[in-house]
Amino acid sequence: MKKVLIVLLIVVVIAGAIYLYFFYLSPVKKNDPLNAVPANAAVVIKMDDPFTQWKKLTSNEIWNYLKTNTYLAEIGNSIDSMNAEMKENEMLWEMVAARPVVISIHEVRRNEYDYLYIIDLQKAMQFNFLKNYIDQLTDETTAVQTRDYHGGEIIDISFKNSPTHIYLNFNDNLLSVSTTHTLIEQSIDQKDEPQIARDLYFLDVNRRMDDDQITVYLQHKYFTAFLQQWLTQDESAALSFLESTVYTGINFDMSDEHFTMSGLSNVIDSVPTMLHALHKGGKGRIKLPEIAPDNTSYFVSLGFNKAEKFYQHLVETVASSEEGKSYQENKRKLEKFLGISIEEHFLSWMDDEIGFIQLSTDNPHAVAEFALALKHKGVDEAVKNLNFIKDQIRKKTPVKFNGIEYKDHEINFLSVKGFFKIIFGRAFSKIEKPYYAIVGDYVVFSNSPRTLGKIITRYNEEATLSGNSDFSDYMSRFEDKSTLFVYINPRQLIADSKKFLDRESYEAIYAHREYLESFPMIGIQFKPKGKLLAHEIIFEYMNYEQVKIWNDLFASAIQQSADTVFTEEPEESIAIEDILPDDLSDKNMSDHYPNGQLKYEVSLKNGLKHGTYLEYDSLGNIIIKGRYKNNLKSGTWKFYNAEGDLVKRERF
Repeated sequence: MKKVLIVLLIVVVIAGAIYLYFFYLSPVKKNDPLNAVPANAAVVIKMDDPFTQWKKLTSNEIWNYLKTNTYLAEIGNSIDSMNAEMKENEMLWEMVAARPVVISIHEVRRNEYDYLYIIDLQKAMQFNFLKNYIDQLTDETTAVQTRDYHGGEIIDISFKNSPTHIYLNFNDNLLSVSTTHTLIEQSIDQKDEPQIARDLYFLDVNRRMDDDQITVYLQHKYFTAFLQQWLTQDESAALSFLESTVYTGINFDMSDEHFTMSGLSNVIDSVPTMLHALHKGGKGRIKLPEIAPDNTSYFVSLGFNKAEKFYQHLVETVASSEEGKSYQENKRKLEKFLGISIEEHFLSWMDDEIGFIQLSTDNPHAVAEFALALKHKGVDEAVKNLNFIKDQIRKKTPVKFNGIEYKDHEINFLSVKGFFKIIFGRAFSKIEKPYYAIVGDYVVFSNSPRTLGKIITRYNEEATLSGNSDFSDYMSRFEDKSTLFVYINPRQLIADSKKFLDRESYEAIYAHREYLESFPMIGIQFKPKGKLLAHEIIFEYMNYEQVKIWNDLFASAIQQSADTVFTEEPEESIAIEDILPDDLSDKNMSDHYPNGQLKYEVSLKNGLKHGTYLEYDSLGNIIIKGRYKNNLKSGTWKFYNAEGDLVKRERF
């Protein structure tokens, strides 16, 4: 018995010594998994502790809710199933569970992509049983073959009655796996001279990423081509701004209330694009919510240090193209014809922010309403220069100026079609016939005085986004200065998108509206960070009950806004005095009920109500007859019930 105990003790000591040597003392060549990623990777996903990081990312209300979506459920359940299967296989779990993993996506044939998986097995490679373990995975339905490639061994596992092959390579501490043998070959070729892992542009991004979170890298040279599988030609052209970037790194984090993607991108000075212009322009304070109505579908805030320099950076983005030459020629002609200077009379009074606003409306017949807001340094300087431009237009053109007072604000008209496209280029072309009014710290431009009227009304009532406590709490998660900030209200934007999307695109979005609306606020922020451009996207999540309360709140806001234009008041059916025409040169103004029935019609003169006014109920019955003179009610007004009986007269 004593001899047995001595033998057992010796075995334990030897086993302990072997364990200590292999796992703590033995010299092992340590390769970073990124070293084995082939140079043509479109996407690289890096996880230092994949199962722990995945568990952290998915152990929350947001992921559990998203998994009720059919598509996401398939992905989530597949990964959950893989976790369970790995844990059941003790040896396999020990081998890869807490070890770094890199997954990369590559084009293997034209428009065909495959994955390469690289696992850092660390000290596990010291054991010969690891390769032998591959044999344990085989049976009568599988076959294993090996071949040499440039000094590396490729293991080929094939399956009976299946065209699929799995290829593996062991390289020091790394295990590479793919279903495409050329990716394994390319991975072996990276062994001595890795390209991505030693690229200085990649290192600039990589060293600033958070290793505690799942990280995704995009190599834009190949990522753009990867995206083009699903994009139209016009959509692909819209990605041209990515030409000035090399790599992007993104970290992912998820809690019960927020889903966050934050990261960094290179910006190359030698390639002028919009991204380059934003990066060089600096930052501006995000103040647009102070005038953006609380029924805003989305807004975009462009921030910069100085308007003049930002403008020059924009010009540089198109300087060498045909569009750039055309722009410079049009600008020169405009300045010469009107006797103005864009820099002196327009840019000089601009402060540090330009904003786009899209308003939401429940009226299915209304077009999407846009506004452009330019923050001014001082109202007097802005008014002086805009008046100068107006006067020059009056001298050089036969245009009759239309300007009206509306709720203590003056709405004016710059009658030069495409004015902002001439100044700022194609990105500002939505504002074709610029009406404008000064609202707070901004000069707000729109194609329609009616849109300006809605913004003025909400501003006067303090019913803006900045006055919404939920919005303010959400915005506190971002820095108050940025280069670019985009705010999206999915519920309102989905409703409005029917007005500018084709039927197929709208139906595709509408089918997932329940999940999109569960994120009532989405914010995207870009800001310069040295040579890099930092970016962050935050999705705020609300459960079903919270979403219902939120929707009711915004429905109330939209209805109040609509009340100004569409709904009943005690004295009359429609608050007609608060309605502005879409164009001050229109000869009449009208609106319709959701069922298409005419709601009212009135004659106009110089943008003012002047002439016969008729109002109808939703069935087409006349309920009010009257006349306007210079925007005021005149003569006798008659009011009728649904049966056509006269119920009231009023004389003005």
